[in-house]
Amino acid sequence: DDETGLNFGELGTIKNITGKTFYVSDIDGLLTLSALVGKVNTTGYSTNCGYNNSAGEAVTFEGATIQMLDDIDCGNTSDFTNAKTFIPIGYDYFNSFYGTFDGNNKTITGLYIEKRSYAGLFGHVTNAEIKNLKMQKCKVVSERYYAGNVVGGANGVIISNCSAEGTEVSGDGYVGGIVGNIYGTATITNCYNMGGVSGSSYSVGGIVGSVAGTVTIANCYNTGIVRGVSGVSDFDSYVGGIVGHISDSTTITNCYNTGSVRGVSGVSGIDSYVGGIVGHISNSTTITNCYNTKSVSGDYVGGIVGCIEGGKVATITNCYYLKTDSVNAGLNAVGGNNGTLTSTSYFGTFSSAGSELKKCYDSPSELPDETSNLKIVLNAYVGDNPFYTDETSGLEIELTTWESRAGENDGYPVFVITETVA
Repeated sequence: DDETGLNFGELGTIKNITGKTFYVSDIDGLLTLSALVGKVNTTGYSTNCGYNNSAGEAVTFEGATIQMLDDIDCGNTSDFTNAKTFIPIGYDYFNSFYGTFDGNNKTITGLYIEKRSYAGLFGHVTNAEIKNLKMQKCKVVSERYYAGNVVGGANGVIISNCSAEGTEVSGDGYVGGIVGNIYGTATITNCYNMGGVSGSSYSVGGIVGSVAGTVTIANCYNTGIVRGVSGVSDFDSYVGGIVGHISDSTTITNCYNTGSVRGVSGVSGIDSYVGGIVGHISNSTTITNCYNTKSVSGDYVGGIVGCIEGGKVATITNCYYLKTDSVNAGLNAVGGNNGTLTSTSYFGTFSSAGSELKKCYDSPSELPDETSNLKIVLNAYVGDNPFYTDETSGLEIELTTWESRAGENDGYPVFVITETVA
């Protein structure tokens, strides 16, 4: 039988799991999965719930699929008083989840996690896939590093059609609305965050906190407040509406941010680098067809990127950020502090130190063809480039078209992330 229930009594049923699908329909199933992957005891969550695998063998679920059958309410109150703490699936780097998790367009509500590091529904994953999952009214707290609503840390991952709404995620560093930290190769598509994201140092992002691998991010958006405080751990803070810090080859396409992005410096000589899309870039990066419409504040700030490290290469094309007398006044597309792209919007191409700024605009009057309709500009790019092939994973990504809706998003264009039919 290729299909096995996850809430089983005999551990022998999980032998030779390659190609099999396991089902989870309640918090007990999630706790059992956590116990098996992390080699931990999860029976303390509540009465007759969870599983003790502290003396057993860790199960990676490589080659297997876990699928949710129902929405799961974790049983915590909205203010998380006396909250039951969930132990993440994939406790740490040494006990990682390698399989596929299909949320089946179901919702996990009220999840509460408080952990030293690797905090999220999944603490750490390796070459895993997570898709079609909604997180609502959850709270994730890391006392140190690697915190995200869906994944704390990832060494290779594909994440698609995942979201976080009404959530809070916080940590010392490497904090993201969806993923805290990525290294290795990864593809993040059709994901959004609508909750608060905060970090007390280093990398904080609305979608991903930090990228240290070859990563593609497409069709994603953030509406939550993103906040980073530098100096707490003697690190500069990198804060971005989509990604906090990029230190390896990364492509960001068709994304937007409508949440304020704030960097606060608490110590003299320690700075915050803050951008509407990316906070700080220290390796080759391409940002295309993206926009930011909320305030950006910090020491080194840009409407699109806070800083491109001197000598590094970035290309920013067909992007927009809001600049008025009251919002982002005087801001350039790239903040910079090493003489790199400190100029403002350009209709043509502006080059500096190997980086390029092409067709970036900071007000409706600057949009081409004398139109104030940003939707036309964004959709023109999608029309010319409807598909993007991720060279690393080989996945073909369909770029989502933009639309305007009366009374929504201050009139700025949005896109609908369509549920995947299982």
